[in-house]
Amino acid sequence: MKILYSFLMLFVVAFASLGDNLPEFQSCLYQCDCHVIPQSIFWSCPANCNYYCQQLITDQLESLNVPMVQFYGKWPFKRVLGVQEFFAMIFSIGNLYVNYKNLRIIYRQFKRNESEYKTMYVQYLILLIVTCIGWSFSVIFHFKDTTMSETLDYFGAFAIILCNLNAIVVRVFQLFKHRKKLIIWHTALVALYLYHVIRLKRNWDYSYNTLINIIVGVSAMILWCFHLWRVYRVYNQKRIIYNNSIQLLPYETKLLQKLSYVGMSLSSLIPLIPIFNNVMLLLGISLELNDFPPVARLVDAHALWHLVTIFPSIIWFDWNVWDIEMLKITNNSETKV
Repeated sequence: MKILYSFLMLFVVAFASLGDNLPEFQSCLYQCDCHVIPQSIFWSCPANCNYYCQQLITDQLESLNVPMVQFYGKWPFKRVLGVQEFFAMIFSIGNLYVNYKNLRIIYRQFKRNESEYKTMYVQYLILLIVTCIGWSFSVIFHFKDTTMSETLDYFGAFAIILCNLNAIVVRVFQLFKHRKKLIIWHTALVALYLYHVIRLKRNWDYSYNTLINIIVGVSAMILWCFHLWRVYRVYNQKRIIYNNSIQLLPYETKLLQKLSYVGMSLSSLIPLIPIFNNVMLLLGISLELNDFPPVARLVDAHALWHLVTIFPSIIWFDWNVWDIEMLKITNNSETKV
């Protein structure tokens, strides 16, 4: 134990993933007997030994008041009911559920609308279908971390970010009115996604993956902020008309009901909902950038990030429906003029 303590005090700051290189950990793996340690039906014998030794070494570090270390680049989470990262999985299920409910909302609006606006709703349907698939991959990955589940999780996450960029580009530049431009834009996005997947399959580069996700994500965020500012100006110029519009009333009522849960119920705040959502997402990203050892070996920054992302989705697509309904009123006014 003295050797372990000395080794860690020298190198714990310098190396983020140190645990799997510890002699004590390697010795534990070598001596481990699968038939003696606790078993989990979801895990193989070597995987059970690996988990047992990670927990044993972490217990020893805690007894020495030494900071927790990572094993193979990951924190030593405690399993719950055989699940590797229980709370991250539960919060991923929460995201999946909320977006599935949004999918039903958007599909209902899609069936109600005319062809021009149907095309815009298709962009949201694509986003939500991809989002549900991506969160399903996240559930699988946090249930059990394998090479395949990790790959699907990363590819699913980038697909969601890319589809979010698609939705706001189509909305801001009204590409839903221009079939040829929309096809060109979609072709470019598909090409970018295929390039991303092929590049990572040939050479898995975490730095590149992080960079491209940030570029695409921030680009979408900037466009959403630009769009909400434009919507806010239009709304305030004719607030009396919009506030008394029978067409908007059902959608505003739904949004105000949800806003009332956080102590806000002013219709003037409705155009600003995207900025609140983006601020919350930025707070979530800050969790990812400031990782910390899991509390009680169960809840880490990544799990909390998945918790934070649930809340914007609760109101996000209700706002998009309201936005399109307001666009209809604006277009009808311009046509009459």
